[in-house]
Amino acid sequence: MKHYGFTLYELLITLTIIAITLTLSIPSFNKTIQNTRTKTAALELLSAIEQARSTAVFSNTRTVLAAKPQWHDGWEIFLDVDDDGVFDADEKLVTVQEKFDAVKIKGNNHVKELISFVSSGEGRAPGRANTGTIMVGTLTICPITYGAGYSITLSKGGRSRISNITEAECIQAR
Repeated sequence: MKHYGFTLYELLITLTIIAITLTLSIPSFNKTIQNTRTKTAALELLSAIEQARSTAVFSNTRTVLAAKPQWHDGWEIFLDVDDDGVFDADEKLVTVQEKFDAVKIKGNNHVKELISFVSSGEGRAPGRANTGTIMVGTLTICPITYGAGYSITLSKGGRSRISNITEAECIQAR
């Protein structure tokens, strides 16, 4: 009579090989997850900037993309009818983005707390209707722990572009 199955010795060797393989692959998998989180945050922010700009043009109303209170804590897009850069109860909320885990987003110059677009699609600081200081600046999106990230640059005309940045640039941006 022939028996089918594994001996205890064969089973232990197989489990040891599986354990070694998993131990070696987990750090690589964690890095992949971190890179995906960073890229997702960068693309979501770029999409929100473009949505705020197009909303301003199509609604012919100043539209604000505001951090709450930091960019990595999320943001909201709203129609700023009174041109003050603050969401009021009588203004229309377009969309809200929740917090991102394990990602830090930081803005410089005029884009530290908000980005405001007037009806022509230009980035302008809140103030009087269709006027204000031109909003230009860069937002850096980096992982909290390690790794490279992205930057989104807002130009004079309100257009935005995304580019890769190195791990050293992320360390400097923190």
